[in-house]
Amino acid sequence: MKIKFDWKIVLFSLVIALAIFLRVWHFSDWLFFKMDQARDASIIKQAFELGPGWLPLLGPKAGGTDLNLGPAFYYFQYLAASLFQSVHPAVLAFPDLLFGILSIPLFFIFAKKYFSRNWSMILASLFAVSFLGIQYSRFSWNPNGLVFFNLLFFLSLLNVFDKNIKYHLRWVILAGISFAVSTQLHFLSFLTLPVIAAIFIIFNWKESRKALNWRYVLFFLAIILLIYLPVILNEIVSKGENTHQFMLALKEKPSEHSFWKNIKRDIRYWGQNWFLILTSWISRKGGINGAILSWLGAIFPAIYLGYKSFRREENAVKKNFVLISLLWFSIYFLAYIPIAYQIRPRFFLPLLVLPFIFIGYLAVFFWEKKHKFWKICVSAAILLIFLGNLTGTYFWFEEIRSAQKKGTYPWRTIILKAKDGVVLWHLEKAANYMKENCQAKIIYFDAPSEYKRPVKYLLNLRGTEAASIENLKTGEQKQCVFSLGLTRAKKLSTREKLEAEFDVGEQQKIGALSVYKLSLKENISGQTLPSYKAGAEENEKSNRIFWKDLWK
Repeated sequence: MKIKFDWKIVLFSLVIALAIFLRVWHFSDWLFFKMDQARDASIIKQAFELGPGWLPLLGPKAGGTDLNLGPAFYYFQYLAASLFQSVHPAVLAFPDLLFGILSIPLFFIFAKKYFSRNWSMILASLFAVSFLGIQYSRFSWNPNGLVFFNLLFFLSLLNVFDKNIKYHLRWVILAGISFAVSTQLHFLSFLTLPVIAAIFIIFNWKESRKALNWRYVLFFLAIILLIYLPVILNEIVSKGENTHQFMLALKEKPSEHSFWKNIKRDIRYWGQNWFLILTSWISRKGGINGAILSWLGAIFPAIYLGYKSFRREENAVKKNFVLISLLWFSIYFLAYIPIAYQIRPRFFLPLLVLPFIFIGYLAVFFWEKKHKFWKICVSAAILLIFLGNLTGTYFWFEEIRSAQKKGTYPWRTIILKAKDGVVLWHLEKAANYMKENCQAKIIYFDAPSEYKRPVKYLLNLRGTEAASIENLKTGEQKQCVFSLGLTRAKKLSTREKLEAEFDVGEQQKIGALSVYKLSLKENISGQTLPSYKAGAEENEKSNRIFWKDLWK
């Protein structure tokens, strides 16, 4: 039996291979490992060394609040550490890398619910090389898995209501798993997914009474309760402390700006980030032109076409697909209004595929026009999106490569606020240098706050005890003291403070990062450091409740 050669499948497979390559190339060396990542790694390292009883019942804090998310993110990291028998930062980032890769074929399957096979492959190919998708697949952070789990939930929801799908119970189970995990990865998903699901069910009320029998509903709720069991146990032991923080987070006024200013900022940021997702273009002047182009050329027309399709479409599955896409957009847009002035690119991870779905609505509409001119325009737009994202990724990689050689001012790293070019490669080189140039039991160091935890973690991995310079005991002999700073800076940001107690010696340049050797001045010996508060090192103890605490 001859196997028919399908060049479209081959081409799509090559695009997926390229997408995987872009996510794994120099994965460990170019990994972002900042303060939050080191905090999470320390928690997993403790559980890995002392046993699963040291896993916490809650996950990371939701940004800007004292509310803790669910622990799903930590449990994925612990699973990776157990499988690979390592707590190296790259290993702990493997789950987010895996989910980033799996989201590509998952999006293809999801897109096929509405689009043809060929169009689904085209849209999945565009998503596969998305600059934002690549960047957020290459390090560990609790929101990064939202792309995969939101997609899985909406696909499961569609299949539960699809009469042509067998074994609906399997999709009910997957819907429960993806819903529970996604709502534990980000606070806003906890608020938005239930609303989207509820409105979807109301729109399909007649079908809902048939598709959602009592057994399916019980299975769905049971799975959610099972995955939320650690959170429930934590609330019982802590007497509802996290629920109290949840209520405070809802009551807290997120913005001092007026409602109308928030709406205007929300519109602007949505357009700006929509343009970023589709083209990888990062504007240095506020991105207002890109925002206008996105709304007028991509968002409004796609919403209009989606609405028309929803009104006219007779196929129930396609109709529900459009309904989900419109609800997905609308509910998240409304949810972001109160926090419009806090919006960052990561806020678009829960809907990262949506711009490509909207592009699909537009592309299919114009492609079906008889005149060849429209086909040329569609082809050009698709090529522009594909090559634009590849170009953006290339320039980002070049920024990181340059930062391995010298101090830089990167502007394509949009993950975190600090744009200094420092990645795991720099921090590991710095940790190795400090360890090799110290014979003492403890290494004391000074560093910008976002690197104190990472450097300490990496030194601990190398079997070296490390402490912040604030804890230095000046009467000790054979002291090893270092300071870390950016190479691009003319002098250490804390130089004046350091020079009061230390002589600044050798500078070891490690690309964008520099390590300075310090030696205590003789007149300081035997006394506390005047410029530092004793014991000012960040208190890493917390009020977390662990599994082991349940059996006390």
